[in-house]
Amino acid sequence: MPGKVTLTATAGPIQGRRFEFTEHDTFLFGRAPDCHAELPSGDTSASRHHFLLEVAPPLARLRDLGSLNGTHVNGVRHGGRQPGETPEQAARRPCPQIDLRHGDQVRVGTTVFGVTIEREGADSAQTDPSLSFDVLVEPVSEAPVVEAVSALAAELPERVGDYALGPLLGRGGMGVVHQARRLADGTVVAVKLMLPQVLVSAAARDAFLREVEVTRSLRHPRIVELLDCGYAAERFWFAMEYCPGGSALALLRACGGRVPLERALDLADGALDGLAFAHAQGVVHRDVKPDNLLLAADGTARVTDFGLAKSFSSAGLSGLTATGTVAGTLFYMPREQLTSFRLLRPASDVWSLAATLYHLLTGEYARDFAAGRDPLAVILKGGTIPIREREPRVSVAVAEVIDRALADDVATRYADAARFRDALRAARARA
Repeated sequence: MPGKVTLTATAGPIQGRRFEFTEHDTFLFGRAPDCHAELPSGDTSASRHHFLLEVAPPLARLRDLGSLNGTHVNGVRHGGRQPGETPEQAARRPCPQIDLRHGDQVRVGTTVFGVTIEREGADSAQTDPSLSFDVLVEPVSEAPVVEAVSALAAELPERVGDYALGPLLGRGGMGVVHQARRLADGTVVAVKLMLPQVLVSAAARDAFLREVEVTRSLRHPRIVELLDCGYAAERFWFAMEYCPGGSALALLRACGGRVPLERALDLADGALDGLAFAHAQGVVHRDVKPDNLLLAADGTARVTDFGLAKSFSSAGLSGLTATGTVAGTLFYMPREQLTSFRLLRPASDVWSLAATLYHLLTGEYARDFAAGRDPLAVILKGGTIPIREREPRVSVAVAEVIDRALADDVATRYADAARFRDALRAARARA
């Protein structure tokens, strides 16, 4: 355990309640029934979704969600509408986020939370609120993730493990991918290097690599095979099957912003085959998006990065991703990934794959991420734009399947990838 973050309500209608976090998680505060700490509906000091707290112990970041009255941290107001400002005008301003420290006080109306942050191995004296946060946790670089990934790309060794690194294939929120050659036999592979966003203890490193071994056992024609992995020079590396066709996102760009209908549906069908196999083994991907659908030499889809995002997060190595600067995943994130972060089910992958297919077909996102709006607030508000409003060439039968897969209500959605795939195939046959 890298540490623990505790919120204790010291005043207000939920006084005495404690919320403890020992793993990467999210915490939603407000008057809505899906909030983890729900205030009475008549408490007008709080908005329905007032703030979101993301924790990856010992890190904790609070984000005001465009609330009416703002969120006060140590007496300083963050967010809230200005006098005479409409909700629409306020929504165009960036929602502030604050990195919390040990001993901070968070106030919304009469509700006050005390923040306690404990570092792994810290003794009980180190939980005293008078102590500095810097005593509890080693300083972590505050450089944006993009800068960290760029630095990773610029300082690569010539080889990792038994692999000689070659040209850069791509970069994302957690690292870079290079074409590489296995020295033992010359096999061409892809090597992904992931840069942890926090200092890595031996326990965290070993926990991560143990979790990766579980998903390494997944073997399916529509899943990119993980061949080898390790840790060296303060970075994790993964040798994977090389897919020369690039990603579905690159295909989208090459097609001018919209992938031809049948091609997009074929890619989704193949990806759903891979996801269905994983779901049958009890594995949820948690990060399905166009970047993670790769194309083999024959043009068929392969799902990659199975379990990496979850395992990285579970080991406390990913830093803060929901509220942080890595926003690409937000466009394909099901609502429950904010409200039930640790309890995602196969239906969550269904939503993300449907959002990916929607984007390939329309060049737009399933939700209305209007310019200037906080994407987290958009996700929590819920709702999507029916696909035929943006792409009428999609048949009614196929559109009904995609729209159902994008339902915010998990019970309405297809329960797993196999059911989504079968429904999509049946709709294509009727079209």
